[in-house]
Amino acid sequence: MVNGKEKIPTDHLALMTNESESFEIEASDDTFVLVLSDKLINESIAAQGPFVMNTKQELKETFNDFNEYKFGSLED
Repeated sequence: MVNGKEKIPTDHLALMTNESESFEIEASDDTFVLVLSDKLINESIAAQGPFVMNTKQELKETFNDFNEYKFGSLED
């Protein structure tokens, strides 16, 4: 339960605005919570799969680089 109002189902995301300095979480079972926060960047966002870029063109280039193994590799 978030702020005593909204029940968030298991394995779901709760997206909140930055209108307050605090919030409350109440869990009925053992729970893992990840809280992320930052200032707004006021830039466009394009996301697909694991990649987040600013434009669809940047996403296309990133997928091409990934498929051409330009991200490097892990050693055994």
